[in-house]
Amino acid sequence: MALFLIHYELLQKPDVEYPTLIPTLTRLGARRLTSSAWAVRADMKVAQLRDEIQLCALQGDRFVVAELSEWRTMGTLNRIDDL
Repeated sequence: MALFLIHYELLQKPDVEYPTLIPTLTRLGARRLTSSAWAVRADMKVAQLRDEIQLCALQGDRFVVAELSEWRTMGTLNRIDDL
């Protein structure tokens, strides 16, 4: 399975205007790294993952979905190695 980084910049506060974003990320098995970055191992292509996440987006939101092959972290909320 591939390892993906999901990073976002949202127009609204997630708990107010984004009732499906966190549940979708959690359902996919993603783990929060920072306040706006998550990592997930998934058996899909980067475009498929992006398509699933963009269903939770509002106009003007910014998302980055990238497949990772090598990484280093420091001080994250969860360890990528635990995925």
